[in-house]
Amino acid sequence: MGKSCVAALLLFTVLCINASNAQTSRIHELSFLIGSWEVREENEAKTWWEETDRTVIYILDSTYIELNSIAISSSGKQRSYKWYIHYNSKSDQFEMVSIFSNWYKIQYDRLSWDADSRRLTILSGSDPGSDDYHERKGELQFNEDFSAYEWKGVNKSGNPDDPSIWEYTERGRKK
Repeated sequence: MGKSCVAALLLFTVLCINASNAQTSRIHELSFLIGSWEVREENEAKTWWEETDRTVIYILDSTYIELNSIAISSSGKQRSYKWYIHYNSKSDQFEMVSIFSNWYKIQYDRLSWDADSRRLTILSGSDPGSDDYHERKGELQFNEDFSAYEWKGVNKSGNPDDPSIWEYTERGRKK
């Protein structure tokens, strides 16, 4: 192997390590999410609520955060869902994939973290290959010691010109 091949391989290795370190260090900005949470979501207009137990852990060498939830609603229906949060160093943003037992498709969101205001903003991402309209937008406001939050959110789906709108407030508290 020539010197230029060795140099290229060494440079590639250093870049991969730096990218991995950036992903790991940036995902740790959201370390306050790790733990067990009690959550209550409410849609006052529809007199509906859902109570959820969430467990949040690091996975895949601490490059992802996995959120596992089991919920029961005011109608007695039970569901489970998972979120996977990752820092994409190429696009310089946090991303989240959501999988629901009661929803037919995977949901993709972009996250924005503002440490100064303790605010995590969630905006729906693109839905490649789908004709379905779905939009999610919300902000989670955390208290000073990150032991509780309030999330004001809106989900829109169906006809983009006249969507079904689901407005909710979610409150979470660490156990």
